[in-house]
Formats: sequence, C-alpha cells, structure tokens
Amino acid sequence: MKLLLAALCAVALTSPLLLAAAQPASAPAKATMTRTLDITANQTATTLTVQAGDVLRFHLPTQAGTGYSWRAVEVEAQYLTLIDKTTTPPPAQPAGAPVRVGGPGPSVTYVYYVKKSLTQGTARFAIPVSFIETGPGQSPESVPLLTYTLTSKPRVLGDQRPPKNKAKL
Repeated sequence: MKLLLAALCAVALTSPLLLAAAQPASAPAKATMTRTLDITANQTATTLTVQAGDVLRFHLPTQAGTGYSWRAVEVEAQYLTLIDKTTTPPPAQPAGAPVRVGGPGPSVTYVYYVKKSLTQGTARFAIPVSFIETGPGQSPESVPLLTYTLTSKPRVLGDQRPPKNKAKL
C-alpha cells in the first residue's frame, strides 16, 4: 500500500512537468512595423517612400451634384493589393445653413496593402499609382491623371570600412 501511495504521489508531482514538456514551444512573435500612410489629393508630395507591410489610404474628395467620380487606373497588382474602397458622405451642414450647389461631396478612399518590397537585390525602383476623376460624358483620355510615385527606402548595407586594428600592447 505504501508503494502504491508513493507511486501516486510521484505521478501527481511530476504530471504538471510532463504536461509542460509535452506542449509545443510557442515561437516568439515577429516584430513587424506596419505603417499606415494617409494620402490626400491636394497634398504636394507625390513621391511616397513605402515598404512591404505598409497600408496606403488615398483620400479623394468630390464635389456634390457634379456627377464626377474617382477610379484607380494604374495599380501594380504585383506590389499592391486593394483592401477596401469606401465612400464617405460629406460633412453635415449646420442646421439652417443654405444648400450649396457644388459644395463638398462624398470622399472616396482607396486602401492598398504593400505586399512586396520595391527592391530587387540592391536595386530600388519606383511604381506609379494613378487615379482619374471623370464627369458625365467625359472621355478619360481628356482628363489629367492624379499620380503618386511609390519608391522604397534605400537599403543600408552596413559599414563598409575595414575593421580597426585593436591589438593590445
């Protein structure tokens, strides 16, 4: 009986250790830096430095009652994935304010995910992302494009100088 009791105590004491050892070790989470860049149609900088994992939100305003609408016309699917396209209503007018024809209209937002780095080896390159705003009966060829150029960060290859001689005397 004492032998059975000793065996049960040994199992009871070691079973949590055995269970812990049987559990797969969880891999440490990778530290990823996801950036979200908000880009508006009226900003002056049209060259954007991006990296794989970035989220790009292009906010494109319209004027109410004009019939104009935005659409993406040049997007490199190899590097960018469309996550979302939403239309946000214009800001509410204060109570009693007169209705303005051609006032602020809805805003269209295209959201893209940068799925691949814009580098190949040590070479960097740039890709365009273009949008067009056309009105009723308007030919897309007659309307200028709103184009942003995406480029990558320069790759830092480390210190290329030879190591210093640190001989001790």
